[in-house]
Formats: sequence, structure tokens, C-alpha cells
Amino acid sequence: MVVILAACATGEASEERRPTIPLTDCRLPGGVEAQCGTLTVPENRAAAAGRTIDLDIAVLPATGSSSVVEDDPLFLLAGGPGQAATEVYPNAAYLFDDVNRTRDIVLIDQRGTGDSNGFECPNLEDEDLPADMPDEDVVALMDECRATLAERADLTQYTTDAFVADLEDVRAALDYDAINLYGASYGTRAALTYMRRYPERVRGAVLDAVAGPELVLFLQMPRDGQRSLDLLFERCAAEEACAAAFPDVRSEYEAILARLEEPQSISVADPLTNEPIDFQLTRDQLSQFVFNSLYSAEFQSLLPLLIHHAHETGDYAPLIVQGLAVSASTGVYPGLLYTVACAEDAPLIDAVEAETIQAATSFGPFAERFQAICANWPRAEIAADFREPLRSDIPTLLISGSADPVTPPEYAEAVTAGLANSRHLVIPGYGHGVYSVGCMPRVVAQFIREADPAALETGCLEELEPPPFFVTFAGPEP
Repeated sequence: MVVILAACATGEASEERRPTIPLTDCRLPGGVEAQCGTLTVPENRAAAAGRTIDLDIAVLPATGSSSVVEDDPLFLLAGGPGQAATEVYPNAAYLFDDVNRTRDIVLIDQRGTGDSNGFECPNLEDEDLPADMPDEDVVALMDECRATLAERADLTQYTTDAFVADLEDVRAALDYDAINLYGASYGTRAALTYMRRYPERVRGAVLDAVAGPELVLFLQMPRDGQRSLDLLFERCAAEEACAAAFPDVRSEYEAILARLEEPQSISVADPLTNEPIDFQLTRDQLSQFVFNSLYSAEFQSLLPLLIHHAHETGDYAPLIVQGLAVSASTGVYPGLLYTVACAEDAPLIDAVEAETIQAATSFGPFAERFQAICANWPRAEIAADFREPLRSDIPTLLISGSADPVTPPEYAEAVTAGLANSRHLVIPGYGHGVYSVGCMPRVVAQFIREADPAALETGCLEELEPPPFFVTFAGPEP
């Protein structure tokens, strides 16, 4: 069934929209019903006669009656870089029900993800690959993936600016005059870029876990992760039950890392397949599993218990499995991650600065590994203003978790300084991405409805507290 969507605004009727993309009934992950289609765009906009990309698009039509439906939709921009919007957002679609009552919701798989010429790396998915593969072998596999992708794509044409140009083409093809943006993590970088390039098309924007211009992927991660871990230890010490159960958790963690200066043989069950994984556990690997767990407030609530258990028993399995579960759920297309980051972030990393940052933390050399992967990756030309602070009066709501290990509130604060009509909300004790926390969907829905940051009713957020710490494997103290 081919559908032409027509939206009606409240008050005076607007002209009927005339989309040029045929949309048909489809079902997204989680059984979410939508209208799907594709838009063909040039891979290289400077060579329009060359290779093309079919962008995968899904529209969740507004569910309310015509008397309440507005004609400015909400575009959801996924994170990563490397997540596909049609894969990661449907399972959270219910959080946008209030917005969806009055507005269409639009999902576009960023070029290089999903069915928009997804940059998969099958050689990284071989079940026979050892879990303790040396860094140089991982770099070699990524280089193989790069070479394979380069046979079917110009890797210099998959930047954030290219994605933003695609978004604008989709907006025009769907015949929306103005749109609202919600970006999460890397999606905030894309949203800020769209706001810079097409300010007249943006009615309002929500930025969740803000990756502002000052954030260089993989450079500040050890420092920001250490800040998050320190906040966790401080919160445990301030919570009576956690402090009583784990009075020395910080020193226990340091002791575990010291033990693992000598790698230890480990066998754990894969959290997805339940198949055994055998490998040599190193200090850097364990710290990576801990870093992964810091993304989520729910996983943070388990960390003191898991650290204490590992320290007392030598059983690292629960800590490892939790970290593996987080990394397995990201849904990132690795080829697109490095295509974007090697062009936009790697050139900004100074090896001495990166080493200085990392040396003051308990985490491994994120930047060093990243630079090794990027060594042979094509570097796209990046616009001179790409990293400049955005100056804008577009209504903008910025939201952060105070304990976010990768996009702490400081990056949002820096962005807020240039946004004359904005508001920044910080949720204490929470990690990366806070849209789903408590009443936040209601607050965001009000912002999308009114586009007025100052008028937001945020009292309900003051009641939010992070999940209590588990003091035993049975759960928190009653």
C-alpha cells in the first residue's frame, strides 16, 4: 500500500503536504508499525553523476486526530557514530508516545548504517576470534574491513556534514517546512551541525548526552570515565548501606588492577549466546569492562558489589559479563564509526596530550588504539567551521546525566553558552543518555509542544534518585 502523508496544523489549515517519497506500510523492530520508504542521494554531492545511496526512512505518523496534529515532525538522530535510527529507536518508541500524538516521528538510517549502505565488518563477527586478541590483530582486522568497504564506497563521503545534507534532502522530500530534532550522544553532534547549516528549518532541538565541539572522541574518554568512577565511589561512601557493605571499594578496585598486571586465565559465559569465552584477562581489559558499566545508572548500582566480589573471591565473571552485555547492545556499525571518527576526531589528537590524560586515570590507552586503527583510514575534508561553537537562538533543551562517563555535563554547558534560548537540565547520579529517566519524557514532550525552555515544568525531576546500590546479589538493602 502506497501512502501519502498529509499533516494538518491546529488553527488555520495549512496547505496539504506533497511528499515525493512513496511510503508503504512496514513493521520495525519490536513490532512498531510505520510507513517506510527510500530516498536516493548522491554519495558524492560534488559528483552527482556518480554512485548513489538509498537512504532508509521510516515515518511514525501522528496518532492524534487532525484537530491536534502539527506539521513540524520530530526527527530522531541516533548515536555512535554508527547506530541506525530504524534499529535503535523502535524499542524506545513508547517513550515518545506523547510527542507522537501530535507529530510525525521520522527515522533516517545515517549513510553507512542499517539499510543505508550499512558499513558492517563481518570479519569482526567470527565466533572463533579470541576474546584476548592483541591490539595489533584488532587493528589488522579493522584494516581488512576498511579495504573491503573501500571497494564499494568512497569513505571520504560519510561525514557528519554529509549526513546532515541527507537529512535536509529527506525533510524536503517529505515536504516538511520546519522540523524538531532529538539527538542522543553522537546524534547531538549531527543535530548541532544541522542547526548550523539549516537554522531556518529547525523549530526546536533536544540534545541528550551532548557531544559538543570540545569533545574529541577517544581523547578525553579516560579522564571523563575516571570522573564518573570517582563519583560512583563517592556516592557509595555517602550511602549508608553501600558504605557499610563496601567500606574499601576504591582500594579493592585498585588492588584488582594491580593483580591483573599479571594476566589471569578466565572463562565466562557469553551474555548473548551462553557459549564459554576463554581468554587471558588483563588490567586494561578489566578497566574497559568497568568503563562500559558506567554508561548505565542501573549497571553502576551493581559495580561496588561486583568489584568487592572479585576482590574477595577472585571471581571476575560477574563483572566481565556485565561489561560484555553493555558492549554487545550498542548496535554500532564499526565501519561507519571509524569512517566518521577517523576524519573528524583523529586529526585533533596529540599523542603526548592523550598519554598525559590517560596516565592520570585507571583506564587504558583509548586514543592510542584509536589512532592505530585510523592510520590507513581515508581522511575526509572537514569544514573549517565544524568545530566552532554554535551561536543560535533556536529553542534548545539540553539534558545530561551527572555521572556520564563519555559526555559529562561540562560539554553541554559549553554548548549552552552559545545558545541564547536554551536550558540545561542535569540528572544527578545518572549516566549516558537520560531521556528515559523518570518523568523526562513528559518534560521533553512539553518542550516539543511549546518550544519554550524557560516555561518547562521540571519539578518532577527533583524527585529523581539513581537506583540504590546492590549490597548482595539479592538486591539493595530493603
